[in-house]
Amino acid sequence: MHRSLREQIFTGLDWAFRLLLAGVFLYAAWPKMLDPHAFAKAISNYKVSLPVVGSDYIFLTAILLPPLEAVTAVCLFVNRMRRGAALMAVFLMSLFIVLIAQAVLRGFNIDCGCFGASSSSAELATKVGWSKVAENFGYLAAAIFVYLRACPPKPKYRL
Repeated sequence: MHRSLREQIFTGLDWAFRLLLAGVFLYAAWPKMLDPHAFAKAISNYKVSLPVVGSDYIFLTAILLPPLEAVTAVCLFVNRMRRGAALMAVFLMSLFIVLIAQAVLRGFNIDCGCFGASSSSAELATKVGWSKVAENFGYLAAAIFVYLRACPPKPKYRL
């Protein structure tokens, strides 16, 4: 059975975007898992306080977010979990966009904390800014594409 050129291109893009997202999430998760205390400090630099919870979420987030990123990355390649993993990637990228944008709007000059705070990730550290927001919008678009491709096709009804 021959697939159309359009379908072949979309399949190639799907695989490329899954590889890109998985690579970014795994590369970001590893240093943060190795040093959750430094990651907690990076989170606190955003100075976000949640209603009722306050700032008590920081250490829990520093412990749970990196494994969530790693699991999301791996699940992008498990067919039965791909849709959920892509939806989680959409959620995470949306959250990161909001956090970085609010830091930029508040005039913070901080590292994004995306790749942890280890010496090896220091070269990848970038300050929050509109270019980081745009980069995350690119990842968000890739995650949305993967999610839509993972959705089952709608049945075609005929009258």
